[in-house]
Amino acid sequence: MIRALARFVAALSVGLPLLAFGADLVNPALPPAGSSRDFRDGYTDGCLTGFQDARREGYQQAGRKDAARYLRDAEYKAGFDAAYRACYEEEMRNPKMTGDTAM
Repeated sequence: MIRALARFVAALSVGLPLLAFGADLVNPALPPAGSSRDFRDGYTDGCLTGFQDARREGYQQAGRKDAARYLRDAEYKAGFDAAYRACYEEEMRNPKMTGDTAM
């Protein structure tokens, strides 16, 4: 009985923090499931541009935005804006480290 209780407490000590931070474990580069094609297109372009503007390594020339489509297509615009924010903020919170980091 005591062993079972100890295992349960150990599982909670590992599981609860994972549940608490689970909302942060979303890949901002992936559009939400069930999105329209126009939204997904905007989302892809917005994320690439957000990473570029946040100076993520490897994305220096990745940004792209279909300016005409952005002005006329509400779904593309919504996807672009949502992804730009998400990917830019992701890079600011968790910078992608590359190269030699040894001291």
